[in-house]
This record gives sequence, structure tokens and C-alpha cells, in this order.
Amino acid sequence: QNQNQSKQYTANMKCTPILSLLLFMPTYTFASCACETIDSWKNLKNIIQSSSTDALLRLCPFQIEKPNSESSIVIPNSMHIMCAKESRSDECIIQGTGNTESNTNHEAFKIPQNVHNVWFQGLYFQRIGKGVIKSEGLNLQITDSIFEKCQSPPKSRGAIVLIEVNSTATIIDTIFRHNQGSAVQSYGKLTVSHCSFTDNESTPIWISNDETENRGGGVGGAIMNGPGGYLKIYNSQFLRNMADKDGPAVWSYEDTAIDLGSNCGMKNHIVGNSPSNEEVILGVCDGIYYKEVSSGDSKGNLCASFGGECGSPFLDK
Repeated sequence: QNQNQSKQYTANMKCTPILSLLLFMPTYTFASCACETIDSWKNLKNIIQSSSTDALLRLCPFQIEKPNSESSIVIPNSMHIMCAKESRSDECIIQGTGNTESNTNHEAFKIPQNVHNVWFQGLYFQRIGKGVIKSEGLNLQITDSIFEKCQSPPKSRGAIVLIEVNSTATIIDTIFRHNQGSAVQSYGKLTVSHCSFTDNESTPIWISNDETENRGGGVGGAIMNGPGGYLKIYNSQFLRNMADKDGPAVWSYEDTAIDLGSNCGMKNHIVGNSPSNEEVILGVCDGIYYKEVSSGDSKGNLCASFGGECGSPFLDK
């Protein structure tokens, strides 16, 4: 029997945290606290949706499948959902399977407008179709997580992680790689720190399940800062992201995206197709592309490159 299955688990358990500060946000250490066993998407949904306010959900390492035709998990109240890792090799993997039917709900997890202070920690999202997280609440936190080979919803407004108008979010120590559609799209206030964005693509047209679908609007392969959005980026890496239009790494509708320093970009390309259907590089922007600016001589369409080229990926999960 799997060692993780032999433990005893209790939902919504109370653990006494030792509070410290890391990267300007609370980090907790738990000396001894049981974890929940997860054996299916339905099981995970039941645990989350029956949890009390401010619940700490420590999930024992697991690997489950999330049928892409299944409905979303709607987060009911504030909670901390974390993978209870005892070693670096431990993982909590949610893997999407099957077709993304056009009549299904979008996003695996939805946070309503009246739900705040939701924290995802240490989770691994893989091959999930039509978006992973959509947040309309305040103070979403995503840390120590991976989003890999996922797809955004089949529309221009939508991404692997979508931060809606008047929402706030922080993403720290997280990897986005090989995703189709913008990795992150924000219309609220977003801070990104110590993250890695590699080989993400935002193109206006995707052929999926024999249907023509829009994915990501063609801008911001890694991050799109939409109208009304406010974005801060620090110590993050952008490598080989692509877009069909502008801003293959970071695209901002206005000059409200701020490079706080220590960021790097390399080989972020605007691409198109030749008559022989071969990929053609139309432009490069290894930084933030501003569609509009409110000061200076330029009126917009400006690429502000990050400070330097990227070395080896500094996040090795």
C-alpha cells in the first residue's frame, strides 16, 4: 500500500503555524500535522467545497486526473490549499485528460467576487484545458507551483491564470512552461516575483478538437496586463515565449506594468507562418511591450527590454 494512503487524515484540521516572512508574505512551518489523502478530482472537489472559512487543507502528495469535460471547483471561502511535501520529489499533480468540450465550464478552479484570501501552494497543474484558475476576489496567492502544457479558454479574454477586474493577486516562485494561450492575464492588481515563464504561446487561432478556437488574443505569451490592470514584476525569467501580435513576453495595454528589476528575457518572439506553413520570426521583445503610454514622446507600441539575458533556469522543480 502506498505510504501516503496509510496515514490518518482529518478534514479542515487546525495546525499551529510558526509565522515567518519570506518575500513580503506569510510563510508557515508546521511541526506535526496530518494531511488529507486525495484519490480523485471528485474527492478534491468535495473536500474543498465542504471546507470551513480559513481552513488549512494539507494534501498528501498525489496524482489525479481531471477530465477536461468536468465542471469547475468553485472555492466557497478563504482557505490555504497546500501540498504537504516532505521532500523535493513529492508532488501534488492534477492532470487534465480528454477533450475540452465546447459546452463545458471554463477554468478548473473559480474564485467568486466575494471570496478573498485563497492560497494555492506547491501544486502541479498539467495538461488542463480551458484555464486553470480564475479569480474575481482579493488577495489570491500562488506559490511554489507549476503550470505545464495547459490551455487557456477558447476566447481572447482568458488564460491559464486569469485575474479579473478589481481583483488582487501575488504569484511567487512559480513555473509556467509550454502553455497554449497567455500564461497569466490580469485586469486587476498583480505582483509576480521569482517566477519562470518558458515556451508559452499566445496566438489568436488554435485548432483544437477539430474546432477553430481563439486562445489568448495573440498578445502576452507569458503575461498580459489588460485595460485597468496594474502589474509589478521582480526577479523573474522570460525565455522563448511567443505571440502572433505583440508582447511575446509581457504585453501591457497601458504603462501600468512596472519592471522592479532583476528580470531577464531572451528569445521572446513575435511569430507568423509562411506560405509553406513554416514559422517565421516577425519581431523580438525581451521585456514589456506597452500598447499605450501616457508620458514622453512616444504614444505607445514601445518595447522596454529587461536588463539582461537569462542564464540557466533558476527554478528547478
